[in-house]
Amino acid sequence: MGRVFKSLTFQIIVTAVLIVGISMAILSNRLIVDFQDQLINKETETLQAIGSQAVERWNRMYRELYSSYKFNTLSREKQNALLSIFLSKSYSDYITLFKSNFPKVSIGYQVNLFTPSMVYLGDASRKSLSKLTVTLPLKAGAQTLGYLIVDRDMPQVLAPLERVRFEAFKTSCISIALSAVATIVLLAFFLVRLLSLRRSVVRMATNLDTRVPQGGGELGEISRAVANLALSLKRSIEEAKQTEALKTLGTFTAGIAHEVRNPLTSIKGYASLLEKKLQGRPEAKYVIPIRSEADRLESLVKDLLTFGRPSTVQPVAFDLTEFFTSLGDLMSQQFEDGHAVLDLQVPHITVTWDARQTEQMFMNLLQNAVQSMQDKGGGTVTVSARTEADRVIVEVRDTGVGIRDEDKPKMFTPFFTTKEHGTGLGLPISQKIASFHNGVITYESSEGVGTTFTVNMQRIINPVV
Repeated sequence: MGRVFKSLTFQIIVTAVLIVGISMAILSNRLIVDFQDQLINKETETLQAIGSQAVERWNRMYRELYSSYKFNTLSREKQNALLSIFLSKSYSDYITLFKSNFPKVSIGYQVNLFTPSMVYLGDASRKSLSKLTVTLPLKAGAQTLGYLIVDRDMPQVLAPLERVRFEAFKTSCISIALSAVATIVLLAFFLVRLLSLRRSVVRMATNLDTRVPQGGGELGEISRAVANLALSLKRSIEEAKQTEALKTLGTFTAGIAHEVRNPLTSIKGYASLLEKKLQGRPEAKYVIPIRSEADRLESLVKDLLTFGRPSTVQPVAFDLTEFFTSLGDLMSQQFEDGHAVLDLQVPHITVTWDARQTEQMFMNLLQNAVQSMQDKGGGTVTVSARTEADRVIVEVRDTGVGIRDEDKPKMFTPFFTTKEHGTGLGLPISQKIASFHNGVITYESSEGVGTTFTVNMQRIINPVV
């Protein structure tokens, strides 16, 4: 039972029903109070009108008596005596007759000259009931001689209110029931999505590939945020694993390369001696492939050492326009052999980078661009650069064959290559150099159209002390 009370579904439904019920109760009570005030005000006006008729009759009787006996020539004692003799009987008879016209209303009057106590026409039990009372003065000229009282039992006045209370209660119950049903139906759609999202989030604790349900509204935004968070976390974990694997691989390859380099130097030395000994003899042709393969192996060892051992960044300030112009001159023969054209669109931007490392990085990218266009008979390699805040973004764009979709996830994986004599370390080394400069290399490629590599690095790198 405690679990039910703690469930979000139960709490939302109960809260919604309570809100609707309390709102309906407050509204009904307010309507009843307003209706009661209206009933009392209307009944008061009715009693006021009834009493005004009796007061008007009193005033006519007084005016007739006043004019008949010329009250202005009489003393106050004679005026009062005449009022007591003539007006009392006439008014008492009128009130008795008047009461018959209003059977639900009690009428009484008190005039000290002839009725020292209240003369009241009404139910004998009236004193036990609450009354709605209107009192009007009875005057003789400017003198108030007494008062007329008109009242009605309050239960009679409020009798219609009981029906209103019952109807309001019935309407409130029906409204609460319908609201509860509507609330449950609406919340059902909401809670189904919420519980589905909750199950997905719980499953993500053991499987980050769990599919998160999508949709619109706030829950849709939460779902997308959770999915993006899971994707980001998965990437971070994979990157951490890859970083650790690359670190281990780098240490291993650096050790292997270091051990291979000394014997390789001996092989190349003995191959040179052997070539000199066999100079002019037919057997000399067998030495050529030995030296060629030794040179290729030496290049691989150099790449392994570059990839495996940490490098110290030695930044210097230089201009990118001059840098790429010089690099283009250095690689002019490669561009010519590949039937490629270098198009430099690099403005004068001063950067503080490690010149040797960045030369190796951009040389790798330019070599890849030239080689990707050889199967198409050449093309254009465009290099452009721009600044964004404290970053410099360089793009190397070619019009080559592009990268196959199945190869895209492996482009920065060590030793993966699509070239016949490639080592598969050019891009991993370039990415590593970019990371030394607080940067990253990304790419976009379409098969048969070309590839664009984007290098985004911090403009000024401080030297490591």
